Amino acid sequence: MVLFLLKIIFLAVTTLSNIVSRIIFTTAASFICLLIQGLKVPGEAAKGGLEQVADLIKSCAEYLAEFAFEVVSSVVSAVFDVVKEGLLGSVSATGSAIGGLMEQTRNSIDGLVKELVSEVLGGFSEMVSTIVADLWNNYKDAVGYHVEVTAPAPKKDEVLIKVEAASLNPVDWKLQKGMLRPILPSKFPFIPVSDVAGEVVEVGFGVKKFKPGDKVVAYLSLFSGGGLAEFAVAKENLTVPRPPEVSAAEAAGLPIAGLTAHQALTQSAGVKLDGSGPRKNLLITAASGGVGHYAVQLAKLGNTHVTATCGARNLDFVKGLGADEVLDYKTPDGAALKSPSGQKYDAVIHCATGTPFSAFKPNLSPTGKVIDLTPSFGSFMTFAVKKLTRSKKQLVPLFGVPKGENLDYLVQLVKEGKLKTVIDSKHPLSEAEEAWAKSIDGHAIGKIIVEP
Repeated sequence: MVLFLLKIIFLAVTTLSNIVSRIIFTTAASFICLLIQGLKVPGEAAKGGLEQVADLIKSCAEYLAEFAFEVVSSVVSAVFDVVKEGLLGSVSATGSAIGGLMEQTRNSIDGLVKELVSEVLGGFSEMVSTIVADLWNNYKDAVGYHVEVTAPAPKKDEVLIKVEAASLNPVDWKLQKGMLRPILPSKFPFIPVSDVAGEVVEVGFGVKKFKPGDKVVAYLSLFSGGGLAEFAVAKENLTVPRPPEVSAAEAAGLPIAGLTAHQALTQSAGVKLDGSGPRKNLLITAASGGVGHYAVQLAKLGNTHVTATCGARNLDFVKGLGADEVLDYKTPDGAALKSPSGQKYDAVIHCATGTPFSAFKPNLSPTGKVIDLTPSFGSFMTFAVKKLTRSKKQLVPLFGVPKGENLDYLVQLVKEGKLKTVIDSKHPLSEAEEAWAKSIDGHAIGKIIVEP
């Protein structure tokens, strides 16, 4: 019974101390993170600082545990000495046996206390290490983390590119925030960004189209990433030549945003970019963004009437891209998505998020479709219902399938002056976190470029 009570008391005390220590340590370490962020201390220094704090906390815990053990051991010894003296004084015949039994019991209690202390210290140490890891990961996510890694080596059918410009897309920071888990990222550490332009410095076995010194633009797989670096590896079939008339920054904007706009228009909406085919009335939402500004320009190469939505400050910009009508999405007419000229849309290139199919439906032609570039679970449900009910008005989730020939086509359009990459801002690689924050903000006009 005595052993049981001592164990309960000891567990209660240690549990309370762990909780208090966790609160104190988390608060202190979070403050250190904020301080480091404000002072712009390099990442490794930040990590080292957290680890030093963790070691200090662990040392204090060990000292307190040793102190607690000594106190408990002293109390137990004192109690057993009193009991032992009393028993030996009253029972002389069996005193020796009782004394031995008392000594064994005391040793057992000492062993139990030592075992509990060891377990508690081990658990506390693991807890502190976990907190440090979590805080460090949060710190990296908040302020960016730069590391030195060796340049990748091209494998079969791959080229190594010295990156001259990389372009950010919303999928990059969504991947970082874990919004694509458990599919992406496929491995750690992971270098994000899939749009790059630069110069080939090495080719892998089997590469025939390129040689060192060639200027190129490439799409890197979302599974491999690697664009936010000085060197990146790309598949030969998703790499295309970049003519001198097209700058690295202009080319870098094309892969994800340009190819998405191209696929949505040509495959999903059925627009022929040579101007042939029947006239189509289109609505393009978020038309001042990365995909949107390409979609407006590409759509006007075909036989189309384009209505576009954007914020008030970008109305003239989108009009300048070629849109026939532009709506401020914050006005009543813009929120209703109604064409000022009364057009019914044959297709909607939906580049924004958060707008349900029901908002588009009244403005669609009898066979109109909404092409959702960032489909949610609700979008897939709507797609399924429309298919099952054989509705003539459809919602179509877009699954991007990048193709080298389409990327080459876009590069040629830029070369000929028929398509332009509007650059919102440029950032050096050392300040990539600023570009990242701007992309997350969601109000960039055109593309955000990072240059090593």
